[in-house]
Formats: sequence, C-alpha cells, structure tokens
Amino acid sequence: MNGKHPGPPAPGDGAFLPTSQETLKELDDIKQQAQSGPQVDPELAAAVGFTHFDVTSSQDNLITVLLTREDLHLLASQTLVRVKSREDNRAYLGVVVRGPFAEPNAVPANSTMAIGVVTHGKKLAYTFDYHGRAEIEIVGEEVEGTLRPPRFRPRPQSPVFLLDEAESARVLGVGGDLCLGLVVGYEKMEARLNPRDKSILPRHTGIIGTTGGGKSTTVATLIHRAQAEGIATIVFDVEGEYTQVDQPTDHTAMLEALKRRGQRPQGVKDLHIHHLTGRLSRNAGHRNKHAFSLQFSSLSPYALAEILDMSDAQQERFLKAYDVTKLLLEDFNIYPQTEQERRQALDVDELSTGYPHMTIDHVLDVVSAYIYSLSDEGKSETRGRSRATPRKQASLLEETDDAEADSDVTAKAPSRGLMLRTEFRSNFGRVMARVMAQSSRHEISWKALASKLHRLRRLGIFDVGNEKGVAYDSMLTPGRVSVIDLSDTDSPQLNNLVIADILRGLQEAQEKRYERANAREESVTPVLIIIEEAHEFLSANRITQMPVLFEQVAKIAKRGRKRWMGLVFVTQLPQHLPNEVLGLINNFVIHKIADSSVIARMQKTAGSIDESLWDRVSRLAPGQALVSFSNFTRPLMVAVDPAPVKRLLVE
Repeated sequence: MNGKHPGPPAPGDGAFLPTSQETLKELDDIKQQAQSGPQVDPELAAAVGFTHFDVTSSQDNLITVLLTREDLHLLASQTLVRVKSREDNRAYLGVVVRGPFAEPNAVPANSTMAIGVVTHGKKLAYTFDYHGRAEIEIVGEEVEGTLRPPRFRPRPQSPVFLLDEAESARVLGVGGDLCLGLVVGYEKMEARLNPRDKSILPRHTGIIGTTGGGKSTTVATLIHRAQAEGIATIVFDVEGEYTQVDQPTDHTAMLEALKRRGQRPQGVKDLHIHHLTGRLSRNAGHRNKHAFSLQFSSLSPYALAEILDMSDAQQERFLKAYDVTKLLLEDFNIYPQTEQERRQALDVDELSTGYPHMTIDHVLDVVSAYIYSLSDEGKSETRGRSRATPRKQASLLEETDDAEADSDVTAKAPSRGLMLRTEFRSNFGRVMARVMAQSSRHEISWKALASKLHRLRRLGIFDVGNEKGVAYDSMLTPGRVSVIDLSDTDSPQLNNLVIADILRGLQEAQEKRYERANAREESVTPVLIIIEEAHEFLSANRITQMPVLFEQVAKIAKRGRKRWMGLVFVTQLPQHLPNEVLGLINNFVIHKIADSSVIARMQKTAGSIDESLWDRVSRLAPGQALVSFSNFTRPLMVAVDPAPVKRLLVE
C-alpha cells in the first residue's frame, strides 16, 4: 500500500457500485415529467398574458401586461380583456390602449448589443428571443354581473384573458339595427346603434374632420341606413352632393370596398329634392323635385336683422317699421280679422317667428313712407295736413271706417311722391298717419335699411305669387329623404335664411305630430336633420353677431331631444364652431384632424375620449373615425362602411 485512497473502479475492470432504489425512482420520475411536459392550470392555458409589477412611473388605471412571443398576435390594439386578480379574487375588464410592443428577453431594447444584432441581421444568424408588452386601461371592476368603477388595481402576475367578439360587443354596447361600420381591432364586430333608442340619435351628433377624411362618405352612409330604418331624414346640402342618393354608387373604389364588406351598391328610396324658387338643382331632372319660396311672415324680425347684418341704427328702424306694419295690417283688416286671430296675435313670439300675413312688401311700404316723410316734399305735405286737420288725423288712428275719414287725409300718394306696392296704397293717408304717430329722424339710416330690404326682395324668394312654401309634413314622412339643395345660392346669408326658416318649420311640425301621437298613444316618426358646412351657419363669429338665431337653434336642439328630432352638424372646421354649439353635441364621429390645436380643443369638448385614441386622430386613414355615441361603453375606432349610394363630387 502506498498510503493513497483507492479511486473509483476503472471501466472494464469488472467492478461497479450499485445504484440505490431511491435514486432510480427519482430518475424515473424526472423522465416521466419530461415526457409529459409541464403541468399547467387549465384556466391559465387560455391566458394571453400576465400583469407586470408596478414601477414608479406607473399610472392610475393603466396596467402593464407581459406576454410570450407566441401570443403577441392575440392582443391587438383596442381589444377587450378580462383580468383575474388571483390574490384578492377580483375581476376587471380592460382595453388595450398601447401596444402590443416587442421587447428582447436578455438585454434592454436600447442596449448596444440588441441594436448591433438587429442592425447586422444580414450577417448574423443569432438573434434575441423576445416577449410582448402592452398597456391596458381598466374599464371597470366586475361585481355580481355589473361593471363598477375600480377601487383597486389587479395584483402582479394576474392572468389576462381575451373576450370573444360576442361578449365584447355586449360589453361595448354596440348592438342595434343601424350599422356604422367595423370596430377596429376585431374581425367581424360592427359598431351598431339602436335607431329607436331616444338616448342616441335625438341627442345630436357632430361629424368632424379635414377634407378627404371621409365625412361625406359617413354622411351618405348615415342617410342610407337611416332611411332603411324608417327615419325621416332632411339634409341641408350646400354643394348638391346628395341630390342623387337614390341611385347606387358607381365609384370604383367604393364598389371595391362594398364588395370586401359583402355589401352591394344601392340607392335610397323616396328621395325628394327641394330648392328655392328661381334657383337650380344639381339633379334638375329628378321626378320628385319641388321649388319653394320662403314666407316672410315666418321669420323672426330679430333673426332677420342679424342675418342681414343690420347696424344698431338700422335694426332700431327696422323694428319700428315692423311694429307700424303690424298696426296697419289690422287697420286694413288683413290680420287679425277674428277674435281667435286676435288672441293668436298676442301669443306671437317674435324671437322665434314673424307676424302672420306680413310680407316684405308691407314692410318696404312702411320704410318708404318713413323716407318720404323725411324728404322735403313729405315734410311740406305732412306740415300742411297737420295744420289743416289735427283732430281728424289723431282720430284716424282709432277709426276703422274709411268713409268717416277726412278726404284730404285719406288721399292716395301724389304721382311725384310715394308709390306703394301693397293694399296700403288704397289709403295713403292712413299709412302716413301711423308713420307720423311714431316719427323718426335720420333719413340716411332709413335709406340704408331700405337698400338692404330691396336687395333681399330682389332675391325673389319671399312670398312668390302662387309658389308654395315648404311642405313640412311631407318631409316628416317615415323613411323619406329630403335634400334641401342650396348649391345654386352662392350666398351664406341666403343659406342661413333658408336653414333658420326650415328648422323652425320642421320643429313646429314635429311638435304637432308628437302631440297627436301621444294623444293616440302611438310612437312618433324619428327625424334626423343633417346640416352640412355647419361652420358657415353657426360660426363663432356669427354666433356673436346673431345671438337670436343661435337661441332658435338651441331651442330646437333642446326640444328636439324629447320629440325625436336629432341634429347632425357636419364640418371640416370645428375650430370655427363656438363652445355653445359644441355643447349641444353628445355624439361624435371624428375623422382625421391634422391640426394639433384643433385636436386639443376637441379633447376638452369630448372629454370621455381617452388620450390613446386622440393620439391616433392625426394619423387616421380615409374612412376611419373615432366614434363616441352615448350607447357605447367607451369610444371606439371604427372603419366606417362605404356608402352604397351615389354621391356627386364637389368641384
């Protein structure tokens, strides 16, 4: 022996140490586990990711989710998920608002090694394995089948599960018969509305976005879908774009888009086109084309003064002439004629409407009489009458029998003097008596007023012979589409006159229909009124100058909500709409907006839309829109359906 310990037996020398039974069993167990794979909780097998730990930069209501490379494709942007917090046994619903992003497993993404490996991808076969990261916003906590505001956050390492499309649609509240388009982030989910839900369409909508973003397509699609649901749709069309929506689209790109959606081109039924008398329509050969004139007696004198941009002095004289005209209408037994009409006359609200049976010629006659009274000839004549028959002239204001009046006072206008157009010419003296009883000065202001009224009269749109006014009841027929074609007016002022007058008439007609339906315990036909180029009608500048006109629109908007009358404001210049108008809007369809300052202002208006969605507004493709309706649980990105109807392009 050399004093050394003997080593292990060498192979082949015939000696070995036996393996214990315990060790053999352990080896067998390891082999079986390797063959069968890891044991996974059946519930966790369906998880797409797990919540990460919070860091100092974590934000309330935002949770980071980590997921494997293989599951990265499952967690698309805007996808709804359920988080099951295992430690405290709470369940939350959330939506993916950022990501999913891909991050390397071994090193930070901005490390030199990661950058080098990616940069030299042509030369290197080696690459890092990676995982996914996404940010989800917690929508609410699920408590006994209801969704409540969250009080806590999901714990780390909680599993995250996808909601299938059926459950997602239920959670998002996108069910209904009226389809707007496909929800981004889903294969088949459609953004739908219930057209008979009083909390949706009658709550007023804004369709907003830059030129080329898809507003007109959205409007055309909305017209088609509303008509199919039996809604009476009225469109104020300043360019004549929608005057052929009864025809199927023939636009190549639109036809291809319809095919991809499994839809077909189709025009609306029961299209009627209305245009001002003396003006043309872009669809001149349409079988249901109606010319109309405006009734001067239906326009509020205050709104008219605003639309004509009268100065304070001109407005004061206009209202004075208006009051004198009312007195003369009664003097000449034009209106009121009966006791009932006298009671009605007392109830006329001139902030909303005009005085019955009054025409622009009646007012012009009175304005002309004022100008005549201030002329040298008029002053001479009135002074002579004043000296000759003071008591006769005073009593004339109370008398109604022409035979009792002094022959000199009731004489017609002299040939070189005032020439009147209306029934007032039969008793020039009575007209002058009323004018002198409410005398005025400043001939220049009266002439400026007369000039504006004459220009308005020369438009030939008021009280035109036997030309009919707007047939409001027919416009409110279920399923009818009525396009007010304003493409041949070339005047924002004239457009505003038409829009203001027809809005008022529609509101009054719908009020009556609503009352009749209630009395019979029936439902009233919903009405959708679309105002194109709303910034021209209700710009911030115009609202300042036309507070009465805006009050009319605000009144219609507020009363319309209860009477199934919804307004849709369409504009590419939302920055020109005042806060008062934006405050009327509850639902939004927002297409691409490139101006960051406009986006910032819209963020303040539509406060329910989260930051992650606003970040995408400037990058939206044509046809995509950020859609926020009162029935949706949260705002959605939507690919609006292509319009199946024909739309005329604007030059």
